[in-house]
Amino acid sequence: MLRSRTSAIAACVVFAGLAGGSMLAQPSNRIATTPEALVTSALFFHGKRVAVRGKVLEAGDQGRLEIPVDEAVAAKRQTPPQLFIFWRERPTRSDGEIRGEFWDLGRVTRDDGRFATYDFTRILEATTNGRWPARDEIYVILGASIMDPAVPAAPSLRAIVLDPNTYNNREVNLSGRFRGRNLYGDLPTPLNKSKWDFVLQSADASIWVSGLRPRGKGFDLDPGARVDTGRWLNVGGIIHVEGNTVWIEAKLLEQTAPVSDAPVEVEVPVVPKEPPPTVIFSAPVPDDTGVDRSTTVRIQFSRDMDPKSFKDRVRAVYVPPAKGETPAPPVVAARYNPGNRALEIKFTAPLERFQTVKVELLEGITSTTGEPLQPWTLTFSVGS
Repeated sequence: MLRSRTSAIAACVVFAGLAGGSMLAQPSNRIATTPEALVTSALFFHGKRVAVRGKVLEAGDQGRLEIPVDEAVAAKRQTPPQLFIFWRERPTRSDGEIRGEFWDLGRVTRDDGRFATYDFTRILEATTNGRWPARDEIYVILGASIMDPAVPAAPSLRAIVLDPNTYNNREVNLSGRFRGRNLYGDLPTPLNKSKWDFVLQSADASIWVSGLRPRGKGFDLDPGARVDTGRWLNVGGIIHVEGNTVWIEAKLLEQTAPVSDAPVEVEVPVVPKEPPPTVIFSAPVPDDTGVDRSTTVRIQFSRDMDPKSFKDRVRAVYVPPAKGETPAPPVVAARYNPGNRALEIKFTAPLERFQTVKVELLEGITSTTGEPLQPWTLTFSVGS
């Protein structure tokens, strides 16, 4: 019972970001890394807030970082990777720590509404003759800010992650949270040195640790157990840089008191959410007259739609006439074509002559990313 209660308390402490009875800074949702790591692990960083150090090669509203990659990576590429920066405000400096949202343009579409405020025309004309890029071809950092790259007097975990080659083969002493065997996806690649490898995290930076089992006086941590994460450790050892993987060969492990590790923040505007879908075309057109009794209704949308969301949400009825009885509602069969973002509605029997038909798209229809379509109605009149 005591062990169960202790585990439950530990889990709550980890979840709430508490340690030693004090409220601590939560791990940042930004990731400190290097420009090289961004392009070699683009899928991992795609759509995430990042911080990198580098020199801007072009000024103005847009900048560019030249990305050094090792020979093995370069051999797999037809063209060198290019990383462009779209500034929140035009910077007054050309080097420093750059913060913003990283995107691989080839993993989104040209008409993606989230990027409506950005004009990629100039960089595409310069790199692909205006063609929308393939994956892993053109990268961007959006809503970017640049700040002074303050270098601490003693090596910090964050300083090492942002500029690992400066600290390669140096002896360091670092403090941070135990995050297990990358249990929270802090890093893009595994280390695979031993079964005791674990991630040490502080502020928005994370690093692999290997060489020692994570146990010592007063602690025995399991890299595969989330309940053990959140404990603060002091790690002494040697920094190693292997490609884009940075790790510490640990010589010393000890438990330490938690520290406040919130990084200096610069407000970065987030990429706008994707706009809700709308109907951009229909056939018949609204209020059309003399429509053929065997017509098929086609409705086109501005966004990719979730085909499953149309189920039981497409309805057709006859508008009650001024005189006479209203016919029974027509039975419809609806099919969504993702290739042209169009819904095709067929009637199982010819429509009644000289009747007004109302086709309704009901509440609950959504785009593939979950944005709702406002209820929509099409009305037309049938001929003879």
